[in-house]
Amino acid sequence: MLTLLPAPIGNLLDISLRSLQVLSQAQVVLCEDTRVAKKLYTLLLERSLFGTLLDSVSLSQKHFIALHSHNEEEVIATFDEKFFTQNVVYLSDAGMPTISDPGAKLVQWCITHDIPYDVLPGASALNVCFASSGIESQSFFFGGFLPHKQSQRQQILSRYAMLGVPCIWYESPHRISQSLQDIALILPNAYLCVCKELSKIHQTRFFGSAKEILHQLESTKICGEWVLCLIDNTRQEPSLSISEVKALDIAPKAKAKILSLMTQKSVKECYQELIQSQTTSDKVRL
Repeated sequence: MLTLLPAPIGNLLDISLRSLQVLSQAQVVLCEDTRVAKKLYTLLLERSLFGTLLDSVSLSQKHFIALHSHNEEEVIATFDEKFFTQNVVYLSDAGMPTISDPGAKLVQWCITHDIPYDVLPGASALNVCFASSGIESQSFFFGGFLPHKQSQRQQILSRYAMLGVPCIWYESPHRISQSLQDIALILPNAYLCVCKELSKIHQTRFFGSAKEILHQLESTKICGEWVLCLIDNTRQEPSLSISEVKALDIAPKAKAKILSLMTQKSVKECYQELIQSQTTSDKVRL
């Protein structure tokens, strides 16, 4: 059987009793980085968090296999049904597997081959950040990591802020300032909750506009993991009307993508409507 395990995003005490039980019984540990996984086991043993399960925990009896975004397909191709007669776990470096982490292909393989699997609940930086924001909403958009390139990043920020719901992104310490500068330029009125090092010793939260937060960061060490949650109620209505978009002199496929974002219809449906409208218009001219 396969079990997907969430790893603490910072504080070791956030690990659940179920996770400790499954970790103690695991025979094979699939993980993003074997060094990180072994260190987690060692720290849990040193702090006696396994409790009464301690006797069943031994690193020497466990087989650690690296399974990350660069080798995922190659490693999975070596599996067969017999492999999962063992107690197999998949462990992210931090947080929930498959959420901006590998693991989805592994689940797909188990579904295809009728292999039993389970997913244990646990912390993820995105829901901790959303709960920290004070933004009341029944829904939100999660975009993973923002693009590295500025032009793509600005396009993503502008496009999804139009949804009118809270948007959450991860960001690295190397680009957090650039991303906030882009937000200040494109979404100057957006309200943000920006979290640093969630659940760790240096956990910090910043609130306000991107410009205000940039000012706060001038006296802060830019290190560790970052999460941004923003809402821009001033951009709920698109700057162009649907009729204006339809009148644009651009390719139908590009036009359909824009209309899809504005109407929440699928790109295919918008494209078909455009083609049908054009066909009707041509017949009228004849």
